Amino acid sequence: MRNQIEAIVQTLNGNPTFAYGTQAELNTLADDITFPCVFLYPLQSIEVSAQVNGSVDNTFSIYMEFLFKTDFGQFTAENEPHISQALQMANQFMVKASKYREGEGRYFRIKAGQKAKCVPVYNKFDVNTTGVGLTITLSTMYFDLI
Repeated sequence: MRNQIEAIVQTLNGNPTFAYGTQAELNTLADDITFPCVFLYPLQSIEVSAQVNGSVDNTFSIYMEFLFKTDFGQFTAENEPHISQALQMANQFMVKASKYREGEGRYFRIKAGQKAKCVPVYNKFDVNTTGVGLTITLSTMYFDLI
């Protein structure tokens, strides 16, 4: 899953860097990473359900942050342009994830009407970053190849 998400991130405008890990790991990685960046946190539980057509749907929630480096001591209002840019990047990720193909079919399904939550993130990590955190539910489908 991480590899497919990273592949999508690499196609986003602004060429963000990608990193994956826990909060503590990402804080350490942020010290030497190039910004803008996208941080993916470890996947949570995955819901597995068999379908009538012989496939198995996997539905899972992910949390990722789209971040820009900011200067120490900047006020919230000064960071608003970064929030706007990060929100655009998160929106672009959602569109590209819904179109991402692996093999002959789409890898992810984002169902119409399914809501994702995006919240501003201010002055995070030791290096001071600002952006948005995106929580989204993605569905994947795997067919029985036996």
